[in-house]
Amino acid sequence: MTAPKKSKIPYFFFTFFAVIFAVNFFYIYISQKSWRGVVTEDSYRKGLQYNLALESAEKQKNLGWKMEIKYSNFGKKFGAISIKLKDKNRSQISDAILYVNFKRPTQEGFDFTQKLRNFDGIYKSDLSFPFKGQWDFEVVATRGEEVFQEVKRYVVQ
Repeated sequence: MTAPKKSKIPYFFFTFFAVIFAVNFFYIYISQKSWRGVVTEDSYRKGLQYNLALESAEKQKNLGWKMEIKYSNFGKKFGAISIKLKDKNRSQISDAILYVNFKRPTQEGFDFTQKLRNFDGIYKSDLSFPFKGQWDFEVVATRGEEVFQEVKRYVVQ
């Protein structure tokens, strides 16, 4: 008498689920090692102040200012920025204070701020970045109580 053959189906189920668990744990490990920490800080408070943001946007629209931003890339993480600022009558604004917040959208901890100097109505500054790649340029211009902001994204070589 021969012994009955054992079914291989339980082994297939075990192998299938073992592979699924291994792949899931691998993805969890990769996600923990590659997370750069880009999260909105104080998101609840910012959400509560959304109406203030809408009011600020309306005030900025009523100012009628226009901003022309030029970024020159010199390579090796160096560049220069120049900004022309005009009011609603197309007159050049040369008595404002301008600064730029440079934010790296893919990695936290390397943001910095640079104040621009006024040269004959054109606001300029030389720049040195810690990394190549995408950077958000958040330009803030103030003149008394008037505030104007504009954001542009550039790739630093």
